[in-house]
Amino acid sequence: MIRFQRSGKTKPGKFLDGIRFAKEIAEYCNATYAPISVQVYAELFGNVDTIHWHIDYKDLATIEGVNTKLLTDQGYWAIVNKGMEFFVEGSFHDCLISSV
Repeated sequence: MIRFQRSGKTKPGKFLDGIRFAKEIAEYCNATYAPISVQVYAELFGNVDTIHWHIDYKDLATIEGVNTKLLTDQGYWAIVNKGMEFFVEGSFHDCLISSV
């Protein structure tokens, strides 16, 4: 299994807006790209204004297929573009990890 993790730091006073956006993009992806399941998390300690998305894929080929579709998905990009106002520019971090 391969896990994709993305995290982003919300701007001051925009955490709840960021949570709403994170859930909206997760719901859209879950409905459009099933059987993937996007889950949203928020840090409880440390960087409490940071939001995380996790998606588990069976393999790298599945990730590539979903990413190829996302690149041209206008509905996805419309949600992404309106949600970026809630996050600190340059604060996103992506990571791929593999189960061992």
